Amino acid sequence: MTINAAGAGGYRVSFRAVVRSEWTKLWSLRSTWWVLGLAGLFTVGLAGVVGWATRRDDVAVTVDGAVESAFFGVDGLSLVLGVFGVVLMTGEYGSGLIRATLTAVPRRVPVLTAKALVLVAATLPVTVVVCVAAFVVHQAFAGAAGEVTLADAGVVRATLGAAVAPVGLAVLGLGLGAMLRHTAGGLAAYAGSVLIVPALLRPMLPESIEGDVMPYVPTFAGQAMYTVGGSETFPWMLSPGAGALVLAAWAGVFIAGGVAVLRARDA
Repeated sequence: MTINAAGAGGYRVSFRAVVRSEWTKLWSLRSTWWVLGLAGLFTVGLAGVVGWATRRDDVAVTVDGAVESAFFGVDGLSLVLGVFGVVLMTGEYGSGLIRATLTAVPRRVPVLTAKALVLVAATLPVTVVVCVAAFVVHQAFAGAAGEVTLADAGVVRATLGAAVAPVGLAVLGLGLGAMLRHTAGGLAAYAGSVLIVPALLRPMLPESIEGDVMPYVPTFAGQAMYTVGGSETFPWMLSPGAGALVLAAWAGVFIAGGVAVLRARDA
């Protein structure tokens, strides 16, 4: 695929070259390794702690309960990857690298598309490994109470959902970063939309419309992707498939917003 626009010097830039460039930039940063590594260790470690608490308290574990407990740390993983997505874009504005990027690739769409593809390709394998490890470690620490395995109905699907949801929120963060172009503002907006808004919105809404609004908040849409048999705490939670569609729609809206801002403003 060739981008129908000339880069610096008048040569044509292929989309593959743009993706390769973004991949190199991402993995050349030491912070990428630290962020993914520490976030993964935190998620797996927390799953082990929750499993140990289950064993200590001699709690009877159902499939639903085991999945919910094992992926207790996925919300934290989602927050970290969302921040990672924001900084992936705003960091270039802060360093001035975005000028060189847009000089080499004058059309904005391939730049943001390549960043989104690289972000997914870099984080999804990590989150899959982390979520499988989190479930296995949780069940190992749960001992006799942890008789649920990956072979049980719905567990593999929930594990994959737990891996995909943080990646979807990372893409949302990337789009938000492209729209705001400022790291502090992007981080505040992301933390507000993922943590503060869901926490404040639910008690503020009348009970009659809570079930019509809350399932479509990105955080709860992501959580729906790794539930088994619904949620006792949030009975209005969407099905896993519907949650995935809602989260994908949110990510698409934010990426589209990022593209619009990139086209409308100079670097």
